[in-house]
Amino acid sequence: MSIYDVFSGGNRPFDKAEWAAAKQAQRNEAYELIDTTCEKMMTDGGTFRQYLDVQGRFDRYSVNNAILVSAQKPEATQLKDYSSWKQSRVYVDKDAQKVTILEPGKEYNRDDGTKAVSYNAKVVYDISQTSAKERQEAKEPKAMRELVAAMIDASPVGFQPVEELEVPAFYDSSQQVIFVQQGLSEEQLFVSMAKEVSAAVFDFKHNESRDASEFKAYCVAYMVSSRYGVDTRGFSFDKLPKEFEGMDTQVFKGELGSMRDVLGEIQSDMYKSMEKNKPPKSKEQER
Repeated sequence: MSIYDVFSGGNRPFDKAEWAAAKQAQRNEAYELIDTTCEKMMTDGGTFRQYLDVQGRFDRYSVNNAILVSAQKPEATQLKDYSSWKQSRVYVDKDAQKVTILEPGKEYNRDDGTKAVSYNAKVVYDISQTSAKERQEAKEPKAMRELVAAMIDASPVGFQPVEELEVPAFYDSSQQVIFVQQGLSEEQLFVSMAKEVSAAVFDFKHNESRDASEFKAYCVAYMVSSRYGVDTRGFSFDKLPKEFEGMDTQVFKGELGSMRDVLGEIQSDMYKSMEKNKPPKSKEQER
């Protein structure tokens, strides 16, 4: 029985125990889906990449919720619950797919005295299955030069152009500088900088060496590039790190969480940079 069935009994009196059991079952299903999806992500590059696409679009979502969305509706772009859509005068299609995520509930004390937060299952719907689907605004692509400038501002270390380099760009942790090959196209420059800025953030702000964070920095660069519509065909996830296979689910989600944190830091700094450098509106635009 779903939680919705609890309220569909007409004049039947509200049964709190039944309602609580339905909520618990829905929550358990969500956690089971997270675990099974994680197991697949550890060995399947396509499933792993699908998660990265979702986390890149929903950078404020927790790892658990990004996993849930990737498993249920990976193409989603904007998710709200029924009442939130209704408040915006948007109506959900009758046959719309329900997407379950988790939202924080009440704080409670564990047996050992530490505090924790309980999570409740919540159903949301993508904008593509609402009356607003025709009004979805296509995001105006950012100019590559603007993205490169924002990535420079997001870096915790400086850059040094060089004439000869074996790779397009390289973060040297000993000198805390990113060397960049001269003569790259703007797109090559952005992607290579995204990888090295991510490595620098892991090292400089999270105390993770370049070797330890190499794959995670690669994933962050992919998410940033994908979010801004930069060509990601050069990225491949056919071979995932061997240590992922059989990894404890909580440890694996911890790795994903550190990627999400660095992604959030870079995107926040890029957004601030682009807002700061946004050209002033002309008088014609203000009318």
